[in-house]
Amino acid sequence: MKIGSKEEYLELEELERNPVGTPCAGDVNIGVALTLQGFSGSYDGVWLEHDEIERFITELEILDNKGNGFAKISSMSPEEFTLEIRSSDSLGHMEIEVKLHRHQYSDPKYWPIYLSGGFEAHPEYIRQLILCFKELVN
Repeated sequence: MKIGSKEEYLELEELERNPVGTPCAGDVNIGVALTLQGFSGSYDGVWLEHDEIERFITELEILDNKGNGFAKISSMSPEEFTLEIRSSDSLGHMEIEVKLHRHQYSDPKYWPIYLSGGFEAHPEYIRQLILCFKELVN
């Protein structure tokens, strides 16, 4: 799923799912691509917990119905990925903020790489996120 404009967008893709009957059943590995104006990055090692996805869907549905508030989900590994969609004013305007973090290993050293920022969110983005995340839990 890809939401946003040509210059600013978030793309999420399911890569792997822990099957029923295994530890952490329902947890999902996703690929995340983020482009903000001329900056971009991607990471294919983001894991989301099944229960967190369900909680996020509930928050998104409330946000979609009320038109204010926020919904937020974070990866299992702290600071690796955070997605928040929230109202930005009392007029019902929305925004999406994304934080993506990974490490680049180079010989004995590793370098942290960060990409974070946001963009305006149209109401249909909330509905697209609801559908996308419902697919992840089914």
